[in-house]
Amino acid sequence: MGMFTNQGGNVMKYKKLLALVLTAGMLGGILSGCMPGSGTGEAASSEPAVESKQETTEGNTVQEADSSENAGGYSLPLCDPGSESLSILTYQNWHASAYYDSDEGLPVENEIEKITGVKVEWECVASGDYNTVAQTRLASGSELPDIIRVPNGTTGLADYSSQGLLVNIKDYINETDTPNLWKLFQEQPIYEAQMTSPDGNIYGLPHAEFDINNYVLMWNIIRQDWLDKLGLEMPATIDEYHDVLVAFRDQDPNGNGKKDEVPLGYQNDQMFGLYTFKEAFGFNNTDIWSVSDDGVVAFDLMDEKFLDCLTTLNQWYNEGLLSTTTDGSDSDSLISQDRLGGQTLSSTDNVIGKDDLVSETNPDGHYVFIPALTNENYPDNKPTVSKRQSFHDYYAVTIDCENPKLAVQWLDWVYASEESAVLRYWGFEGDTFTEENGQKVFTDKVTNSGTSAIDVMRGIGAWPNFVGNESGEPFKAMYVGSYFEEAYNEFKDIMSDRVPIAIGTDEENKVYTEKWPDIETYVKENVVKFITGNRALSEWDVYVDTLKQMGIEEVVAVKQAWYDRTQEVMQ
Repeated sequence: MGMFTNQGGNVMKYKKLLALVLTAGMLGGILSGCMPGSGTGEAASSEPAVESKQETTEGNTVQEADSSENAGGYSLPLCDPGSESLSILTYQNWHASAYYDSDEGLPVENEIEKITGVKVEWECVASGDYNTVAQTRLASGSELPDIIRVPNGTTGLADYSSQGLLVNIKDYINETDTPNLWKLFQEQPIYEAQMTSPDGNIYGLPHAEFDINNYVLMWNIIRQDWLDKLGLEMPATIDEYHDVLVAFRDQDPNGNGKKDEVPLGYQNDQMFGLYTFKEAFGFNNTDIWSVSDDGVVAFDLMDEKFLDCLTTLNQWYNEGLLSTTTDGSDSDSLISQDRLGGQTLSSTDNVIGKDDLVSETNPDGHYVFIPALTNENYPDNKPTVSKRQSFHDYYAVTIDCENPKLAVQWLDWVYASEESAVLRYWGFEGDTFTEENGQKVFTDKVTNSGTSAIDVMRGIGAWPNFVGNESGEPFKAMYVGSYFEEAYNEFKDIMSDRVPIAIGTDEENKVYTEKWPDIETYVKENVVKFITGNRALSEWDVYVDTLKQMGIEEVVAVKQAWYDRTQEVMQ
């Protein structure tokens, strides 16, 4: 397969290019969380619907607000420019940085204000303090901002909406008043499904990540140069992968004359992350929940097939094929020493970082994604790669907002319009992107500036998307001509949706918040114990029985209710 062949002299070219394109922390907010279960919206492609132009400091033209009809609905600007304002309480992170507090604003922020006519007054709180600050404000029920990033995700959204503190924005969502949200819901019913509360109302718009994993792959990696040196083919089956790891252990691929190679290490959830190899045992690779063809939700990590996976991983551990540092803390050090053959759960930007680390010792060191592995014991299984498909950081209109319709229409344009997506992800035509053969292409200002593309875009106010649909297209544009594009083409046909997360009832949230954290901890600890042999595989039944005693069946019932509710809305 194309992405699994040696890229030769192109490797360094791609490393240099992509190192400018990406930063190691770019996906930190995207990939945050504990066990996977979290995704992205359709990429936007049309140009802004405004017509007059203005000179930038760079001498390029950008779009300036002018009165225009928005998708057959409201006219832009939404009000006399500067006559209306909206206060937004959020936190300082990748999605909303402190520079939104600046008095002068940044080009993208200022352009949004020109187009909509609405002045935004930002209040950005340090992320570590945010929940306390937001909860205190909401508890007081007074001096609330117009729009708030709701603390505690779906649980907080359910709690505060039941207290009457959040506006039901569904009352404003229709083809005329909010044409962009209306269109989004028609084209992507999963959005409406996962935003809809059990009472049938919509109280918040989440930051959505649905298609981004199609372009920013989250997968396991392996040293291509070690495979080449040892004359090994890229493994396609779990048994072939085992043989490769044995060769990495025994055949001195780093060439230092020492048997110091560690065939496989860990990232993210440390050794627990090895569960991603379960795709070779009849499961999806990264989602720990599955839905049968007849719509039944199951917890994969108590399925008998997962015992087969753990048995294999325990064998690998006993054979010295896995890092014995179970927390994964040695991975980067091993990489910089040219000693690590592969790693679980990396992502596109992280691969660049891993290549940079190994180049400290070996300039030819190069990691690539491994294919989805098959298993002759499961001949009917089709390996799949999970999309992230996450909703997080719900933004809601509060009851203190004096003009909720204006707030919802502002969100409609910023969150769901194609024009906004172009501005927020691509910036300004002629400055940060151009059109070539009907496709948007980043300019050298972005991709060849001597710093990362993300930093360039954030410098103009793009990418820190406080609320919006995460688009994968700009990421894809950054990877054109690289093996990452090849990886996208290889994996796109086997990507599967995650079990959707819905907004729960009070009772569902109570069950989930009371039982799941302890279950999650127990599962993580015991998966590692089974792999290392600190717990005998013969105790599998005890493990399953303990999960049942801890309430896993009740949690599964909650997940089933959430899934069923999303399907009902999508009908």
